[in-house]
Amino acid sequence: METHDDEGKVQAPARIGKDKGSRQSNWFTINDRIIYDWQAYAGRFNPKTEQAHLVSIRDFERFLAGRSFEKVTPQDAGAYRDHLVKLRVLSKETGGLSNSTVRHRASHLAAFFKWLRGQTGYRRLSASLPDYLALPRNTSALPLARDQRLFPSMDEAWHMVDLMPGQTIVQRRDRAMVAFAFVCGLRAGALTSLRIKHLNLDRRTVVQDASEMRAKNGKSYCATWFPRTEAFRDVFVYWVQELEALGFQAEDALFPEIKDLVPRSPQEFAVSPLATSRALQTAFARASAPLGTSYTPHSARHTLKALGARLCRTHEERKAWSMNLGHADEQITERHYGKMSAMRSQTIIEALNSDEVFTKEEQEMIIDFYENRFVRGTGEYRSARKLAERRERARGGDGITE
Repeated sequence: METHDDEGKVQAPARIGKDKGSRQSNWFTINDRIIYDWQAYAGRFNPKTEQAHLVSIRDFERFLAGRSFEKVTPQDAGAYRDHLVKLRVLSKETGGLSNSTVRHRASHLAAFFKWLRGQTGYRRLSASLPDYLALPRNTSALPLARDQRLFPSMDEAWHMVDLMPGQTIVQRRDRAMVAFAFVCGLRAGALTSLRIKHLNLDRRTVVQDASEMRAKNGKSYCATWFPRTEAFRDVFVYWVQELEALGFQAEDALFPEIKDLVPRSPQEFAVSPLATSRALQTAFARASAPLGTSYTPHSARHTLKALGARLCRTHEERKAWSMNLGHADEQITERHYGKMSAMRSQTIIEALNSDEVFTKEEQEMIIDFYENRFVRGTGEYRSARKLAERRERARGGDGITE
């Protein structure tokens, strides 16, 4: 029998700054007051960002064996930098850190000490502390086999969704969550805090409203559903229709907790969204298990980025695709391609949805199909035939005759 956690009782992290890998038994308190002050300052950050910085600060404190931050020297910062570099070359099984984690911890500490030098009692700290945390240049030179982003192809993503069970309403909710992640590209926090009113099914858009949702860096924007996601959309739209049949209205959660998946009356209070993204993480893990791996919700964004790299033919299309993911790589696109309005971005994504755009590989498959280079009945033959039929329909043809 399938069991579920009581999602309504899941709480956000306490944000004390201890990472999962820590086995340290000592508990240091001498720096707690200044760390508390820093947390008040860091309240402007996204909670996950604050938590990541706090983990780095506490890790440095453990490295100093609990010494007061007011006694930190440049030599301490340099020793910690060397410590991080050594951890980078170790495997995860032996306590090593990824290249990304090493870079983030050094960056977090540098930012912390820039803030700390402005606080009463810490102004005598050396101004060169952040410089001593600078990592060697080769730290950013990654071997090909390390730190690769693990994400499914679009075909694998659909295979995941297609195999997910749908006998119960909870299973259908989870299937719809995973499907919609590949439709809209929202991050897990935003996706699991959506309400029905944030959707426009006619225009195929979804609004990330930072005033009501768990949006990274407080960013609000309107995302148009991505091309090549029609099968995923069908799963998702069916879920929305099921909610409406239960009496759910605009203010209600798009992905409610288990206890709220029951018929409703118009007079009831609005259903709140999921408290955390834990249910989505679990759904992704279960969906990807048949593929022999464990994808995270964020992998959907990487899948869509890879799809954009294949479909987008111009700088303008690539920037619009990036903006539709919430200004991913914003600095690069702004620097190289100038500013683009949200309306222009939406127009381009809609055009990519309506136009029949083929990747280079697909164009080659179409040519090979017409040159009779595939064996009839094989998977390659069927895939190539479907592409050729799509091309004929886009050109207003009558179909394929053989």
